[in-house]
Amino acid sequence: MLRLTWFMFDERKEDEEGYIVRRSWIDIFRGVKGEKILGTKDLTQPFEEDPELNAYFRLDGKYVRAPASDQVRIPKGTGIFLEVDESNNRVDGKWDRPDGVHGKDSELYKQVYIPPWFRLRICLFIVFIWLFAAMTGVSITIVPLVFGRQVFAQLIPAHVRKNDVYALSIGIYILGSALYAIVHIGKFISYLRSALAINAETPKNIMRQVAAITTLVARIAWTYTAFLVILPTLFAFLIEFYFIVPLHTYFALEERHVIHFVQSWTLGLLYVKLTTRIVLWHEDSRPAQSLRAITRDGYLNPDARLATRSFILPVGLLLCSALAYPWCLARVVTLTVLRDKPEKHLLTYRYAYPMCLALGCIGFALYILLGWVKDWRMKIRDEVYLIGERLHNFGDRKSGSNGVAVPNMRRIET
Repeated sequence: MLRLTWFMFDERKEDEEGYIVRRSWIDIFRGVKGEKILGTKDLTQPFEEDPELNAYFRLDGKYVRAPASDQVRIPKGTGIFLEVDESNNRVDGKWDRPDGVHGKDSELYKQVYIPPWFRLRICLFIVFIWLFAAMTGVSITIVPLVFGRQVFAQLIPAHVRKNDVYALSIGIYILGSALYAIVHIGKFISYLRSALAINAETPKNIMRQVAAITTLVARIAWTYTAFLVILPTLFAFLIEFYFIVPLHTYFALEERHVIHFVQSWTLGLLYVKLTTRIVLWHEDSRPAQSLRAITRDGYLNPDARLATRSFILPVGLLLCSALAYPWCLARVVTLTVLRDKPEKHLLTYRYAYPMCLALGCIGFALYILLGWVKDWRMKIRDEVYLIGERLHNFGDRKSGSNGVAVPNMRRIET
């Protein structure tokens, strides 16, 4: 509308270099277009010269050579723009220098189109940018925030303090999902109509189509529930029991520890996201290839079997084992050694997780140390027992035990 495409984005739009003049209002509703005509003082003159003419495209504005970037320095006393014609020739009749300031062949200047009321159009462009930023900020922040607060008000009691970060997140997800569904509802309806029209006379095909859609929905629900709910929750509980609970117990034993599920789940979602980034960082690794293969057919058609086999099942079992194994050890200790000391049971359960983590780290360190010792012994054996071999020139022969000359072969055992 502002006709600034060529000036702002260096993309010429010929329909912006003027406007259409029509004979009557009826031609405006009809969308009648005409040929280009240079600007005239009297808009009705072309209609008077050609009674059959209903509309024409009136050229206005001007072409100029403008700086190609903000880094171009304009000498004092020289205008920023140099007016030229459509063929990029100067209209003032002066000598056109190939290079230099406003040179025709200079890479520092380009030919652009400037419409009438140029300064006003630039001001309107800036105002529209501000309005767009304000509307975008309100629609992305204020509206989802208010909507999320309303959802929280319905789900959480009034005396519980509510965090606006979670309200904003819930509002964005719900409104974004609704907007996505509204935008794509036409495609979904057309797909259902075409599928039902093709299989209208075959009930078996209809049932097969319904089963396929149901399977697709189940795969989507299972995959995203596992990656967005199950695994983040397990990750959050792992961090909570191995680090946060022991630290809270050490510094404030008399206080009761409360696990905030929403906050913990949010942190678990962050842990899962960071883990996926680390996996994808090694592009050629097998886990990275498997992770990319889950969504190779699109995010709405995930490979649930591959996701379960490669990530959900092994990671879920590993996290569950890490959560259950210390609890089982603590349970055994409280039922045997500390059976007569119930005041120690709480500390046993809380400190069982960091103790198991410490034992696991010690075992892993011993495994690494044993590997280093094995390599060290191999190097010592190679350096000690392979000294004293006599080297011979290639082709020398020596006599064997039966007097037959055999080639000298050197055997080194490693």
